[in-house]
Amino acid sequence: MATPPKGMIYGVDDKPPFFVTILLGLQHIFTMSSMLVLPVVIVQEIGGSFLEINSVVSFSMIAAGFGTILQSLKRGPIGSGFLCPNLCGPSYMAVSLEAGWLGGLPLMHGMIMVSGLAEMAFAQLIPKLKKLFPPEITGLVVIMVGVALIPLGVSRFIGVEYSGDSIEPSKIIIACITLCIMIGLNLWGKGKIRLYGVLIGIIVGYLLSLAAGLIGSAEIEQVSQTPLFALPGHGVKMFRYAFDPSLIIPFILISIIQCLKSFGNIITCQKLSDDDWKEPDLKNVGKGLMASGISVFTCGLLGGVATDTSASNVGLSAATGANSRVIAWSAGGIFILLGFLPKMAALFTIMPEPVMGAIVVFVTCYMLISGMQIILSNPISTRMIFIIGISMIFGLSADIASSLFFTVPSWLIPVCSSSLTVSTLLAVILNQVFVVRDQKTIQVPQ
Repeated sequence: MATPPKGMIYGVDDKPPFFVTILLGLQHIFTMSSMLVLPVVIVQEIGGSFLEINSVVSFSMIAAGFGTILQSLKRGPIGSGFLCPNLCGPSYMAVSLEAGWLGGLPLMHGMIMVSGLAEMAFAQLIPKLKKLFPPEITGLVVIMVGVALIPLGVSRFIGVEYSGDSIEPSKIIIACITLCIMIGLNLWGKGKIRLYGVLIGIIVGYLLSLAAGLIGSAEIEQVSQTPLFALPGHGVKMFRYAFDPSLIIPFILISIIQCLKSFGNIITCQKLSDDDWKEPDLKNVGKGLMASGISVFTCGLLGGVATDTSASNVGLSAATGANSRVIAWSAGGIFILLGFLPKMAALFTIMPEPVMGAIVVFVTCYMLISGMQIILSNPISTRMIFIIGISMIFGLSADIASSLFFTVPSWLIPVCSSSLTVSTLLAVILNQVFVVRDQKTIQVPQ
């Protein structure tokens, strides 16, 4: 029986009141919507029409909402039983663009379905890999999932996307105020106001952005001209798929990378739900990865972009003290509904950069500390010091000194471009090497 952690207002098995559930679901919707810009960029880059953009965005939201609900299922072979929402996966952007350039949306959707099948196959193997993922390595995975959020959060927070961009003081001021409100309500908020700290911060951030002109006439016109209701895919040729053998390996590699990220997210959910957590429940992780794989396959089947479990939303659950699986039904259901209400969805897609940055910085703090707590849950041996240290050093180098990896073989580029993947693979390999060495050392001669 899991022991609810101290400070958790609504545990995983609790059922918040209906109105509270809706508000908590809306908080997650804002974070989930932060990545809706990805399908817009992808379809624009491959020359898609305005109708195709709307179609891909709508179906991505529907698939992400479906995946969020599927992940929350407690019984049966699918779903981890946790609040671990889905959003459009940024890791799939490069391979999706490559597929779109080669064969348009049909090829992109076909290859996304291949990735979904690969994730489902990998999910079957996870319960058999317990020796590969002791608590220290799972903690490392969680930390590196948080590290992967840092570039997104900081760039949005200071309003700089590319090197050489000028910094606008107004953006930093708005981001700081938004973040301070979230932190202040979380630290000193009385009663259940802590539950809505992020939502209140977002509202204030929107108002400040509107006053500062960060939400301008173009964004307001975009929302006003978007229809209130529309059937997804209206006016677009739907359910067309194509496949290219040359893209199978890149898409499978990305799907494995996403599985590792989801692995860390689900482990964090396990820890958030049990104060006595000691080691990962890999059977539960496998069920969660199965739900994630089905969600990705559904994205390709319907005509969206690939989704992934969201580390930001897991961090949000920790920050607000509410990780009830019932909230997943609220967030998932609202996201599906927004797929049919493009005007409402547009309000989320124009989220100002400072607000987005404040949210990501806020929740990343919880991801990083949660990973450290997992690593330190047991005494650290000298062997594990070097395993974690070496893996983290070379993993971080993929972000800090990415130019070092420019000359690797093309098939290794997806692996070396991810600090999470580099560190995880190194940790697993080194752990096995050191274990073998220890076993040879302690053998007593007859």
